Amino acid sequence: MGGKLLENKKLKATRLYEAAYELFTLKGVHATVVDEIARHAGMAKGTFYLYCRDKYDLVDKVIIRKTSILLGRTMKALTEKKEEHPLSFQESVVFFVDSLIQEFLNDTRFLELVFKNLSPALFERLFRCPELEDMRQQFIDNFMLGGGTSETARQRLYLIVCMVGAVCYGSIIMKMPYGFDNIRPELYRSIERILA
Repeated sequence: MGGKLLENKKLKATRLYEAAYELFTLKGVHATVVDEIARHAGMAKGTFYLYCRDKYDLVDKVIIRKTSILLGRTMKALTEKKEEHPLSFQESVVFFVDSLIQEFLNDTRFLELVFKNLSPALFERLFRCPELEDMRQQFIDNFMLGGGTSETARQRLYLIVCMVGAVCYGSIIMKMPYGFDNIRPELYRSIERILA
């Protein structure tokens, strides 16, 4: 019975997150109300509150869930690439960033949702998510092999994440001040300089 209950709870949570994502990206977070999310997920409003404190808690949970899935796919792609051909530290980081950017290009609604609703606390939770742990530790270890400190490695990783996110949002969603194809080469040159 316990396993069935847990499975049912996970299914309801998945329905809730998917319904919320659809409504948030279609109408916007502020224009979407809890009643509508619950109805769209096929649950009572009271059930909604078993999973989330409020709509903004749900926004954070949706972003973390979608980001975890995206990072999982990106890490899998990097692992497969490394099995085909050994990559240097810089090549690995650039491949990882390129894979993330491709995900953003394929799902601009997600990119817009994340960057319109990214708070410092949510950014910290995303930055610490388990799906990034291997990549974060590899980044730090490789950076230290080159003579840097672990704190400098964390700071540079933070700069890369912020820069990629801001550039993607500005150039892909806002299309200003440059289109993504125009700014992409300079973005990669900047990443390589940060890694040096």
